Amino acid sequence: MTLKDFEAHVDDVILGRGLDYFQEENVDNLEKVASGLWMAQVYGTETYSVEVRTNRTQIKTWDCTCPYEHGPICKHAVAVFYAIATELESRKKHPKKIGANKKPICKDEVKEILKKTDKKELETFIIAQFRDFGGLKNTFVTHFSELLDEDPDTKYRTLVRNIYKAAKGRQGYIDYRGTKKLVIPLFQLVEKAERLLAEKNQREALVIVKTLIEEVPVMMLHVDDSDGSTGSVMDDAFEVLYAIAQKTPPMVKDGLFEYCHDEFPKEKYRNFGYESNFLDLMPQLITLKEQEAKFYALLDVQIEKARLDNYSKYRLVDLIKTKIEYLKKSKRNKEADALVEKNKEHPDFRMLLIDKALAQKNFEKAKKLCHEGITVSEERRFAGHTRQWQDELLNIAEKENNIKDIRKYAVKLYFDNWYSMEYYQRLKKTYARDEWLDIYESIIKKIHGTGQRASFQEVTALANIFTEEKQWSRLLKQLQLVPSSLSLLDSYASYLISEYPNELLDCYEVAIKFKAKDTGRSIYNETARYLKKLEKMQGGEERVENLVLFFRNTYNNRPAMMQVLEKKFPRKPI
Repeated sequence: MTLKDFEAHVDDVILGRGLDYFQEENVDNLEKVASGLWMAQVYGTETYSVEVRTNRTQIKTWDCTCPYEHGPICKHAVAVFYAIATELESRKKHPKKIGANKKPICKDEVKEILKKTDKKELETFIIAQFRDFGGLKNTFVTHFSELLDEDPDTKYRTLVRNIYKAAKGRQGYIDYRGTKKLVIPLFQLVEKAERLLAEKNQREALVIVKTLIEEVPVMMLHVDDSDGSTGSVMDDAFEVLYAIAQKTPPMVKDGLFEYCHDEFPKEKYRNFGYESNFLDLMPQLITLKEQEAKFYALLDVQIEKARLDNYSKYRLVDLIKTKIEYLKKSKRNKEADALVEKNKEHPDFRMLLIDKALAQKNFEKAKKLCHEGITVSEERRFAGHTRQWQDELLNIAEKENNIKDIRKYAVKLYFDNWYSMEYYQRLKKTYARDEWLDIYESIIKKIHGTGQRASFQEVTALANIFTEEKQWSRLLKQLQLVPSSLSLLDSYASYLISEYPNELLDCYEVAIKFKAKDTGRSIYNETARYLKKLEKMQGGEERVENLVLFFRNTYNNRPAMMQVLEKKFPRKPI
């Protein structure tokens, strides 16, 4: 999740609330207090402190002092994401202005105090802070670990385990709110490894990432990793390991190959899918024929194990793919092709054979492979794979300009694939305009005939057809059949606003009243957002005034709703 795409990862209701907080300037004292560490206060029912750790634009971790426990992220953190993104964008556009306006921080005062402080007094103060602030000692040791004379392996393993112990609760489990105590010092270790690598201290950087890679998966069995931050530590540690592998001399590369070879089969990595990282790295480390033979032997053992495990089909496919890719890289194309052919019961490898046949314009072979795939998937009752091969047959029919097959598969896929308009449009292209009228009316009739009471999907399918065919009166009637669905109405409103403004306002009014029957602050906020949208439509202001008055009279026993209405639609002075 990044500062550019976080909106796609957050629940719509929480996102809306967070945006409201940001736009209403409830985020205060935003400050980048250290590299990648932001802090801010957010004003809500109380003032909450939010801490966000970033790596460039990527959001690593966040924490808020609010009591929100219904999901991985609260509205206050979202508000701060918006604030950070806006601040960074502002700095890009006005670098000089931002720099010139920065308030002088107390950096000089700190330096002055440090110059005048007795070493013993400073030592006493720091040790006292270790007692008062949990985790500070581990942060301190992490930063200055190079000054310790211990063996690096022992030093960092002890440090990582101490970080874990400090974060654990009494039950030995780290809940969502406690995850920060674990991941922040672990991220600091990753950053230290990156710095050491930049300083050409590859040995110590390697010790740090190896320790993290080996220890964190064990911790993750006892951590609530809802926000993915602990997993991000592993991802970052592997990134540093890849960087080390690219820069390391041959002798160290050999040792790294042995390390990956030995770690890959361990069960602790399979729990979270991290074994694939070792698998990706090993081919890059092969410099000797003996290593290549060892790599193949490891793959073959793991492939046979995965074949015997009915629950490891994805792992089996990944292992075979890895072997095929390395065979091709080694110019052993015949062996690679034979391995693909041997495993064509798996869709990934059948698709490789189809792609090869199509590249050679051997359409008959490609179609035969698709039909065989349909037989296999139907025997195994894998409907998704059946559609995959039918979709491929449609693609082949279009390449051959086989109108009969295009129509056959487009119709089948349209009705079997949740009325996807992609197939509707591909079918439409095969008919002349005067022919198409009867065809789409027959499709409408078939959708109408699927049940006595149309499902939401069927209503949407018909609405999509009326939109495609520009039949606006039929579209309006279709929306009026589902008066309670604001989301459906909102999806098609733009097509009707110019031709049917009053009817559309009627639809919104009915749907908003339905929405307001439900309770909860999130419902009230969402209702208010739709009222704001209605207010901007021609003739909508009066409707909104009447609706707000209706809600105040009807639901005056709902204090939360009254608060939202007062905030969004304050009463006009008499």
